[in-house]
This record gives sequence, C-alpha cells and structure tokens, in this order.
Amino acid sequence: MTLSTLGLLLPLMVACSPAAPTADAGFMVNGDPGQAFLFDGSQSSGDSLTFSWAVVDGPSSSELYDADTAWPTLLPDAEGIYTLSLTVCDDRGACDDAETFAHVGASTSSRQRLMSAPSFGGKLHGGLKPFGDNDPPVAEASARRSFGSMSTIKLDGTASSDPNGDTLRYRWRFVSRPADSALTDADIQDNTAALASFTADVEGTWQVKLTVRDQSHSDAVLLPDIILRGLHDHDPWDDLNRRPGALRGLNDDDPWD
Repeated sequence: MTLSTLGLLLPLMVACSPAAPTADAGFMVNGDPGQAFLFDGSQSSGDSLTFSWAVVDGPSSSELYDADTAWPTLLPDAEGIYTLSLTVCDDRGACDDAETFAHVGASTSSRQRLMSAPSFGGKLHGGLKPFGDNDPPVAEASARRSFGSMSTIKLDGTASSDPNGDTLRYRWRFVSRPADSALTDADIQDNTAALASFTADVEGTWQVKLTVRDQSHSDAVLLPDIILRGLHDHDPWDDLNRRPGALRGLNDDDPWD
C-alpha cells in the first residue's frame, strides 16, 4: 500500500468509526429519607453500553441497588445531598461520565448550593431541574392477550397520569415468570414505552410491573397474575386472570426487584 493510498483511506476510516458513548445521568430527584429514589440513565447513547453507578458524595447511610443497570435505586436513611456518578462504556472500551443528585430533606440553602454545584468530570449531561412543588405520578396498567397470537400479551400503561402534566417515562419489568422460561426484561418489546408486549415462550404464571417516572418522582403498579394455560387455544380471555387488587405504588415487599 502506497503512502498516497493510505492517506486516502485514513479519513474514510475515521469517518466510519462509531461515535463515542455519551453518558446521561438524568434529572436530579428530591424526597424524604426512607423513600426509594429511582434514577434513569437510559438516555445515554452508544453501542452495547454497560452502566456503572456509584454514590461519590453525601451521607454514608445509603444503599444503592441495581448499580450496573440503567435504572438504579437509592435508599437513603439520612438527610443531605447525595451525588451519584454514572460511567457508561461501549463494547470498544470507550467510556464517558456524568453525574446527578438526590436531594433528601435538605435545607433551602443547601438546595441553592446544589444548583450551582460543578458537575463530575466537568460536565453534567442530565441537567438540573429547579426545585418546586411537584406531585408524584400515578401508575395504571392493564394486560390482554392478542387475538393475532395467543402467546402474545399486550401491556397498556396509557392510563398512567401525572397531576402536574409532566411527561412520563415508562419501564416494564418481569417480577416473576415460569421457571423454565428463557425470557428477560429485554424480551419485553418497547419496554420503555406506554404500550408494550411480550411473547410467552412457555405456559405458566407471569407477573409484570410497570414503573412510571416524572422528572423527580416515580410510582409503580403490579399487574394481576397473567396465567397462560393454552398458548394455542382460541379463547384469548379464559386464561388471563384479571383479579382486582393489584399492588399500588411502592408498597410491595421489594418494589424494585
């Protein structure tokens, strides 16, 4: 290969290189000690991303769950300002950082200091949302079998609402599924949209939960058991258990499992 040919190829190689990942740690959240604080890094961009969250500043009394996912949960026991960092890396080893904050029962002066706090790594992709009165959203969900495919369950969260008219983010997850099922949360089609679906791979009982979030609060609802006994029958309603009494909000034993 001549030098002139190499000179022509190098710009093409650079132009075709995948973009570096961009971390987005989402909005700052606020609440009281003992509440569950849900963070959202799903707006980060890049190929085959891995997520790593950490509490880098704040009171020592806190627990961070699901720190290797896009949606970690912080359970703080003490008042104060918690700083969380997010590192995302793609499959080539390129990484990017961002941070966000949890405001837990702190004073007004602390809030003002927080609004002017510098970001981790010199930037804050998620941005800061000013404090103010903000009511939590209300999660509502239903499920039905598809007439086109007896093994497909359609999930509907469009009845969820926010008292302040804030835009909602959605997250569907399996709480439990048959022991011999190979499905994961990633197999729920459009699992971050109001309308989602999944196709069961085996018969049995399925439990699905919807979590909705505005810019500072979240709510969750557990659907009634979905019982599939005949994936190839012709009555899509007889096996869908629509018993009332779905768990509401964060009152189940482990709301983030």
